[in-house]
Amino acid sequence: MLKRLEKKLEIDPTTLNSKIRNDYLTSDQKGEKLSTLKEQNVQLKRKVTDLETKLSEVLSSQGEHLNENLNSSFRQIILEHKDSLNSLPDSSPQKLLWTQQLKYVKKTDKRKMRWHPTIIKWCIAIHSKSSKAYDLMRKSGVLNLSHESTLRDYTHFTTATSGWNLKIVDRIKDDIRFEKLEKFQKNVILLFDEIKIKDGLVYSTETGELIGFLDLGDVNNEIEKLVNICRRGDDSDDELQPLATHIIAFMVRGIFLNLHQVFGHFPCTGFNSHQLYWSVWSAIGILECAGFHVRALVCDGATPNRKFYRIHGVRQDSLTFYSENRYRSGSRIYFICDPPHLMKTTRNNWENSNWHNKTRNLEFDRQQITWPHLVTLVEGDLHGQNGQPGGLRMLPKLTNEHLRLTPSLRMKVKLATQVLSSSVARAFELVDRLRPITRSTRKFIVYMDTFFDCLNVSRLNLDNRKSKCTLGPYQNIADWRLEWLEQDFLQFLREWENQSNARLDISKEKRKRLCLSRETLEGLRITVKSFTKLVRELLSEPGVQYVLSGKFSQDPLEIYFSKQRGCGGNNDNPTVLDFNRNARNIFVAGTAAIRGAARGNCSVDPNDGMPVCGAPLQRRQKPR
Repeated sequence: MLKRLEKKLEIDPTTLNSKIRNDYLTSDQKGEKLSTLKEQNVQLKRKVTDLETKLSEVLSSQGEHLNENLNSSFRQIILEHKDSLNSLPDSSPQKLLWTQQLKYVKKTDKRKMRWHPTIIKWCIAIHSKSSKAYDLMRKSGVLNLSHESTLRDYTHFTTATSGWNLKIVDRIKDDIRFEKLEKFQKNVILLFDEIKIKDGLVYSTETGELIGFLDLGDVNNEIEKLVNICRRGDDSDDELQPLATHIIAFMVRGIFLNLHQVFGHFPCTGFNSHQLYWSVWSAIGILECAGFHVRALVCDGATPNRKFYRIHGVRQDSLTFYSENRYRSGSRIYFICDPPHLMKTTRNNWENSNWHNKTRNLEFDRQQITWPHLVTLVEGDLHGQNGQPGGLRMLPKLTNEHLRLTPSLRMKVKLATQVLSSSVARAFELVDRLRPITRSTRKFIVYMDTFFDCLNVSRLNLDNRKSKCTLGPYQNIADWRLEWLEQDFLQFLREWENQSNARLDISKEKRKRLCLSRETLEGLRITVKSFTKLVRELLSEPGVQYVLSGKFSQDPLEIYFSKQRGCGGNNDNPTVLDFNRNARNIFVAGTAAIRGAARGNCSVDPNDGMPVCGAPLQRRQKPR
């Protein structure tokens, strides 16, 4: 106390920085302080006058007078064409936009404008793509849009951080009106996959932390610490924490609802099977405690994912395709390998058969299944026999890109499904009538095409539109496709594998090359067994009329990653902090507002527009 008083006494009480109350000053000190204030006031007035003079000179030399007609043209257009709004549908985004613009121009005090939630989502979507473009649109006068600070109030309803976000789970339940759903509508699947990011440390102004280190979740972080202690032999923290190079994201997808939202993600260098175990079951627990019923896990056929499946098996050499749901007694959680990824790996096996890496020599019924068969067929279709154009093409969709694949082209699902299609099988049949040397190749293509059709039903009327009975919805447990998958398709794989193992005239290594790889065969079998059993269980539930098999793929998660890369303009390689912020913006703007890349790996539905929804958006609470 004495020290503080001594410090105060050291400061001249007549200075403006003094914190001594004026009633404690003497008359002389008060007079001196008033003189100081008067002198400072004169200096400030002189400075303001100088600045006003300089600003006037700049405006007179460089400024431009706004044309009043141009400035009010937009207002006049809206007011004069007010009747034309009636021609637009009531629920259309176009009518909503012009109605909001008309409401804005009528406001005398623009600060009192309350924007529609759909307009807010649209503004957030544009701002996420490019903040500069949004600022240009808002200040150009062509459109009246919400201020960036208003958008920030909606996007910052929660902290942008990695891990599980329970606020998003609560928002998901509010958006879908969870309490009013039927029991069967609460069935969901869990998707998870990794995306490559830019490694590095970034300072977060929200949390005051350095973002970019590994964060595997509470349990995995503690296990990782224990492993490091066992390796070093002490518990010191001298070892540098590695930087994250990937992010694993967990998405919930409704089987009977239009629901697909990411509710958790973790920076990593690549999850192993044991780390996946704790994270996946944590995600299942969060969804089950929220009231959802998790029925399946969907991921690609990466090695850690398949090892994660095997952890749940009793025997390591047996096929494990489900696990008991520890959060719901008497219920199973089935494992499904993403069908589009299986088609790509199958195509890669075929491509490497006497072509490319030449690691395969596929053979069935003592007939080769080789990639040169397809090359000869397509080149003959492109250039005609003996180099002469052949007129109409049998395979108009196939090009040289389908034959000579680059690493980026191998990622495209469309290029795999188009070569493993029934049209290619029919073309082989036409050109091979005299010498049926591609009979096994045709059989292989037909089986894979039917398999993908059975697991790629995305709409109710797809079978009528494409004239393929395999693309219809599953409506009863006796559907012929379920039996075909269990009997014919699995029997084809089993027979193929048995034929390869029975070739005792060649070495064991060469016998393995006669069939598809072990990883691909395992993924196909797991998917078929899980899908057929799960569809029968779902169709047996009260209220279920049909099941769309296209729901059991991770396409929404791939599209989500495409949206992540699209946020921020040309920056298609986000950091951990970028991913955290983009995840929050994408959730608030909605899945339809921020669209994925048009030329991405997954097809974007052209009818998937921005729905007009008047549900209020949650804003962050400002501190009082």
